[in-house]
Amino acid sequence: MLSSVALRAGELLAAALFAGAVFVAVVAGGVMWLRRGVRRRLQALGPVLAGRARGAAAVAGGTGPRWSPPVPDRRWREGGQARRELWRAVGAAEHAVAAARRGGAPTGDLDGLCRRLRQAAGSADRSLAIGQRPASAGAGLEPAACEVGDLLSAAGQIQAAASAALASVSRPAARELAGDVRVEVAALAAGLATAAGAGAPRGAPRQPA
Repeated sequence: MLSSVALRAGELLAAALFAGAVFVAVVAGGVMWLRRGVRRRLQALGPVLAGRARGAAAVAGGTGPRWSPPVPDRRWREGGQARRELWRAVGAAEHAVAAARRGGAPTGDLDGLCRRLRQAAGSADRSLAIGQRPASAGAGLEPAACEVGDLLSAAGQIQAAASAALASVSRPAARELAGDVRVEVAALAAGLATAAGAGAPRGAPRQPA
């Protein structure tokens, strides 16, 4: 009995050792195959990398074309800031008019003024874009900046008018609602007090002397 168990264990151990040896051989073969593939790939890329290195050295040494990103000057920064402020003001005016219209406020021709404002802002934006890249040293952003100032003022007035129109509708409605709430709360409180008094138990009748 013991001899058969020992024999069986020996067979299992031999099988495990054989499987381990096969696994190690497979892994070793795979590693060698990968190393050969990587070596062949590097040999193929060697000339390409060498050419790129020579080109980079030529550019660094001044024998090839150079390129560097332009450094933004004052006109570029100021023009970009003015363009962003302009479109923010146009969007704020349009949003105010749309909110007033949704609130049922009278907006008159504010929608038409917004359309004209956007068209004028587009022209001013193009002028600013041209001023950011002047062809001569004396050119600048002054004409376009004055135009942007007028448009910012117009956008602010449109926004203020829309806000006032909306307030003319919402404030009376809010006051009326507040008054109705006060009346209803007072009536409800009085009704609850009356109901509480009617439901309270009465005192027992007095006995005659």
